[in-house]
Amino acid sequence: MSSTAGNINYYMSLPYGERVLQEIPDDGSSYYVARVVELEGCTSHGVTPDEALWNLQDAKHLYIETMLEDGLKPPL
Repeated sequence: MSSTAGNINYYMSLPYGERVLQEIPDDGSSYYVARVVELEGCTSHGVTPDEALWNLQDAKHLYIETMLEDGLKPPL
């Protein structure tokens, strides 16, 4: 396992705050937006809250991976 992969696993295991909000556009449809509170701009969406949170795990992994590749430390 590379050191980056080990770091990703470490950061993925941290208890980041996750929030889900329902969005209702003007057309009356709805969807859910999930975000990681401590990782600005780390968001995902889904048809249900569970789907939004599921998708958020991939977004969080990519967000952390990109930060580490850029030599940045994700917040603790």
